[in-house]
Amino acid sequence: MDGKDSSSPALTPFYLSNSLQEAGVSSSNQDYFAAWPCNHSISELDHKETLGTPIDNIPNEVLSHIVETAYFSEELPYDNFRSVMLKTSSRLRHITLSTPSLWSKYHLTQGNICDYLPSLPRYLQRSRDYPLDIHLSCFWSLPTTEHVMDLLLPHSRRWQHLSIATPNGAIFNFLENVSAPLLKTVSLSHFSSERRLSLESTIFGGNLPKLSQLLLRNISLNRVSLPLRNLTKLEVRGYGAWPDFAGLHEMLSNSETLEELVLHVKPAFVLEDLHCSGNNQAPITLPALRTFTVLTSEWLTDDVARLVRTFSTPNLESLVIQEGCGPGHTSLYEILRYSASPSPLVRARHADVGAAFRCLEPEKLEKLHTLELTRAAWKDLANLSQSFQRMLSLEKLVLLELNPFTALQDLGIAAGDTPTPISIPSLRTLDIDVIRDFRPADAGLAQFIRLFSLPSLSSLILRHLSQHGFENTVDAFAGHVDEYPELKALTVTGTPGLEQSAQARTLPLAFPHLKTLSMLHVPSNLFLSCLARSDMGDGAAGVPWPDLESLMVSGDPNASKPLLHKVILEREAAGRPLKKLFLDGSFQANAESWEWIRERVDVVEVPSVNRV
Repeated sequence: MDGKDSSSPALTPFYLSNSLQEAGVSSSNQDYFAAWPCNHSISELDHKETLGTPIDNIPNEVLSHIVETAYFSEELPYDNFRSVMLKTSSRLRHITLSTPSLWSKYHLTQGNICDYLPSLPRYLQRSRDYPLDIHLSCFWSLPTTEHVMDLLLPHSRRWQHLSIATPNGAIFNFLENVSAPLLKTVSLSHFSSERRLSLESTIFGGNLPKLSQLLLRNISLNRVSLPLRNLTKLEVRGYGAWPDFAGLHEMLSNSETLEELVLHVKPAFVLEDLHCSGNNQAPITLPALRTFTVLTSEWLTDDVARLVRTFSTPNLESLVIQEGCGPGHTSLYEILRYSASPSPLVRARHADVGAAFRCLEPEKLEKLHTLELTRAAWKDLANLSQSFQRMLSLEKLVLLELNPFTALQDLGIAAGDTPTPISIPSLRTLDIDVIRDFRPADAGLAQFIRLFSLPSLSSLILRHLSQHGFENTVDAFAGHVDEYPELKALTVTGTPGLEQSAQARTLPLAFPHLKTLSMLHVPSNLFLSCLARSDMGDGAAGVPWPDLESLMVSGDPNASKPLLHKVILEREAAGRPLKKLFLDGSFQANAESWEWIRERVDVVEVPSVNRV
């Protein structure tokens, strides 16, 4: 790498597409295919007596492109790759020295600066007019910074990507009034005990016509005069003063290009800066925003919700709020996710339900299709009711690890209280999974379900209930059958403690319109005994659940095959046959029984899941 470089640039297709010059134009007017004497024609390559190694038969432009591809595939292409190329053969050495794109990336750190700095002038010369990527992790002395910038600044018109991480803000002074017309991405990170660094407003002269992505870490946004309105991505992290609301509105409002926004800040500090003159301003409209990510170390608070709602995002496709951690690390926990496609969905985990709802604009609540809450905190019944009433399109509500006992307590509802139900007229599926590390886990479940008015409910899924909780829930539905005229599917899963009880008679009364009954990892004989009774009242032909068409039994090795046979025969005799059975492999242990069932009903084999 110490050899003298006197070659002209090799104009590969990759180089031409990225060069500052027009395609086909070279400072030496050199044609690529005549760049080296060792270039071979196609006829020469096909000649049977072609001499040399196989690599010698590869045309120069192809070989150079291969080398380029390998170079740019490295996330941090230091000198190792180029060093190997320079030492492999004289031809590869010539290609490496003569291909400007192979000298276009610079990653300078405290660990390599001493070795890299003496060669930097020569490397920059080899890069010719190719756009440059500059990454400086400058945890070094100020004289070293001055030396580096003295070498790089003359090439600023070729800077394409610039990243600076430093504990000393003095390096930013070198960027004042610098011309960088090609600069597309800028990442500036300041790490020191000085939490709010004021970035000089004259940085780059405020003129970066191609800037599309900007990351600021611990740098005050209120001193930035860069063209934020033309960004496609803005990322603001750490401490730093923000402009007042009017200033931020001037910077960003109605940007037609900003598609991604990432914030990892102290919400209270930002809100204090933004709303110093009041907090009744209309939100800042970002019509092009598609992805909004908020990282927080304080979980989902009202301040986080207020920060999110500072912006109006009519075309948002994804909102993610997650617990943040240190630089360079992924998030520890996703608290809330809103997805607009394929149908609007919200997932919130270990979060206050009200705060989760306050993160969404009314228009998004109105279009919400699916709501999934895991270990949610339930507070403020009045506001909760208003939020649910706005969900005019909500069809599926999933409550995972629900603790109905504490939910009722937090909502201020005593045992036996009957507040005005929360109406969700569009809801069709209610999926409740009861928390399993608390006893009694499902105490108050029936009362909790009765908090909601669900006239369109068609599918009920109950997970991990105790026998007592299951019986209370069945009784609650049996006492209000007329309120659930569309309830036609019941799934009970993960409840191994169910035993024969009076529920064998109550079940068909509680869910009289069932068409689908699914039992997963529950004692299915309780339900089969219900189906096998012919003295259940005035149902059609005396059979329970006269409309039942589909039955699933899975995860119950003790399921009675004779009882299932009886159900099949009785329903056939009554003119109400089962149309489809979903059974796991345990039913195949008795081949004769399995064939008998398959002859009478359309059977679908389902995998036996160990746990649900």
